Amino acid sequence: MKLKYLIVLILLPFLLVTSCKRDEDRIFDTNATVRITEAVEKTYTVLQANKAGWIMKFYPSNNQEFGGYTLFSKFISNAEVTVASDPFSGSQTSSYSVSPESGPVLTFNGYNKNIHWFSEPGKDNGGIGADDSGMRGDFEFIVLNASADSVVLKGKKSGSYLVMLPLKDGEFETESKAYQEAAAKFKQFGVFNLETKDGEVVPMGYSPKIRVFTNPLDQAAKEMAFRVVPDGLEFYEEYTMAGTSFDHLNYIEPTSAYPYGYYSDKGNTFKIVPDVTPINLWFKTNLWSMSYSNVGPTGQVYWNNARTKLNANGITLNNMYIGNAGVEVVYYVLQNGAVEGAVGHNITLVPGTIDQVRITFTGSLYNVVGFSAAYWTGGLNEFTTPLNGRTFKITADELSEPSSVLLTDIATPTNTFRVFLKDINDPLNN
Repeated sequence: MKLKYLIVLILLPFLLVTSCKRDEDRIFDTNATVRITEAVEKTYTVLQANKAGWIMKFYPSNNQEFGGYTLFSKFISNAEVTVASDPFSGSQTSSYSVSPESGPVLTFNGYNKNIHWFSEPGKDNGGIGADDSGMRGDFEFIVLNASADSVVLKGKKSGSYLVMLPLKDGEFETESKAYQEAAAKFKQFGVFNLETKDGEVVPMGYSPKIRVFTNPLDQAAKEMAFRVVPDGLEFYEEYTMAGTSFDHLNYIEPTSAYPYGYYSDKGNTFKIVPDVTPINLWFKTNLWSMSYSNVGPTGQVYWNNARTKLNANGITLNNMYIGNAGVEVVYYVLQNGAVEGAVGHNITLVPGTIDQVRITFTGSLYNVVGFSAAYWTGGLNEFTTPLNGRTFKITADELSEPSSVLLTDIATPTNTFRVFLKDINDPLNN
């Protein structure tokens, strides 16, 4: 009997400690839940309290290789938000939520092109970034702090830190419009030259879809990421070029010597001089959809041959493109999307022109999904004959970044191709 009591006495302190620990755990869990719930409610309150809205500098990739953009948001209720961003005109209202995870998470859960464009695959966003990941932007953000002065966010996917700052009354409309107009003006430029204080002019390359400059005087220098702002360009950090450090360049309005204006540092020690994109360069750097009804009489002979061979070999052609898909190719979508691939075709700018290219078959085969030489010899090769080794003059109704262009063979004017940036399905019957 005494032994039994002794055992009970020995175990009693342990049981009491264990019992207390369970009670403490329950209290802690409850407090954590309450704290997260309160943080979520506070985030909703802060976001909506500023009726004028918020502005945010947004670099979608965590290493800034696509440059920066400016986003505006106005949180109308616990469910709706209006978003504007400088790549697009106007604004769009969609849904959002703040959900409890390890902390509050702000999610733009209803599709809104003004923010989801940065996370779309490259094949959907106009060819920026990889086909599967695009610019790798976020639309889900961990809320690190929310106050009337700022909302500090961390991209859930990228890990990038961002800050939303409050706007004043009417600024959502006026500021977003000013940024969008500045971005639209900048977008028309596809060629930039660096002019040093000594008068040296050095090409800076071509980068129409991303907001990053390379330093033509130092190939090893870090790329310079920037946002387009109403008075010029604002850079992600301080950079040095042509012996000058800067983090902002002012836009100087056009003159007779600089018909498109230029961007310069405060001391005007160098100029970045823009020019509109030559139409042959615009063609070379995009991917264009092709179709039978938009091919001239010379080319249609070969397209008819292709149709006959493809039908005989049980091959369905769903889409066909020419241009830049990471490399210069003619790209095919076959068998209702089950097969995709391309064959190399160099597109060479004709020196001394802004509107001529020469297209040359390279023979390189690119297997994307199940593509092989059998498809090429099964009829696709017929498409290349009216393209290979020929020089084309390019014309368009729009001078800057047209969505459709006409290629006319200089040696054989009946050999023409009208191509489009939008997709054309079933190209052999359209």
